[in-house]
Amino acid sequence: MNDVSVSPNRLRGVIVQNLLDEQDALPVRIFECLFTLTFLLWMGRCFLTWRDWLTDAGIHLDNNDLAAMGYPSSWPTLEPWQVLFFGAAILIGALLLLWPKQVTSTLGLPRQILKRPAPTWARRAGLMILFGCALYAQRVDYMAAFTLNKLYVGVFGILTVAPGMRLYAETGRLLQSVSLLRVLQATLMLQYFAAGLAKMDGDWIKSGDVLWGQVQGVYRTELAAWALRHLPLWNWTVQQYLSLFFEVTAPLLFAIQRLRPIAFVLGIGFHLVIALLMKDLIFFSTQMWTFYALFITAEEWRAIGRKVMKGSRFTQSKHSMG
Repeated sequence: MNDVSVSPNRLRGVIVQNLLDEQDALPVRIFECLFTLTFLLWMGRCFLTWRDWLTDAGIHLDNNDLAAMGYPSSWPTLEPWQVLFFGAAILIGALLLLWPKQVTSTLGLPRQILKRPAPTWARRAGLMILFGCALYAQRVDYMAAFTLNKLYVGVFGILTVAPGMRLYAETGRLLQSVSLLRVLQATLMLQYFAAGLAKMDGDWIKSGDVLWGQVQGVYRTELAAWALRHLPLWNWTVQQYLSLFFEVTAPLLFAIQRLRPIAFVLGIGFHLVIALLMKDLIFFSTQMWTFYALFITAEEWRAIGRKVMKGSRFTQSKHSMG
């Protein structure tokens, strides 16, 4: 009979390799850039109603109402002139994090393109500013922040306190502890799984028309109204159980590399339907899609980059010939 026991040294090696070792930071770097872009989109949407959101002109719950709901006291609102500084802080934080040389060095482009390595202080400072802005947006108006802003607070906080990226001089690539990647990957998988469990604890298994009823709520879009009029009830039942299956099995689908294409197809379709049928949830969908970048390896990202650059050079040569 074969010995299937795992030696302590081998187990220790697996743990170190998957949690403690340094590895190429490209997936994390691409994720944080995309994540920051979605934060800019979300803040841009919120700034359309900045008077109601950030100043006393809007309706804000007092501290007694917040305490009754289990929330801490809110932070002070802003004067109109202070709103400009808050918006500027968001833009400055994003620019520091998206520093052009940061992006160039991360992509592992030839070293002659780089006159000097990207400054690591810029990334750290940008993360700290964005964390502070997301936290203020959360505390100044809990009702306007929603769950996706809580995720911005949490992720920017994790990225801020995590060990920094280290430039490897010989290759020009950035390295970082793999533990950060695992924490961020787990964040996505646990979110899906927790949402699935909550739905199973509700009526999503008992009744096949829960999704059909929810789509008729206040978030209904014009496309959702059209679909409710023309699509049969069984279609909503199929979508309901398919989405429930995806959320409950997401940890397995994303953790096993061979199953990730299935996870990507189901996940992209899942959030695309949410974005199309429910008002303003496109911001939530784009936020969740950024996490998928963490499940694409550095080698796969560089292969994608080479194809994009090759296509760009081909397009430029056609224009020059024309």
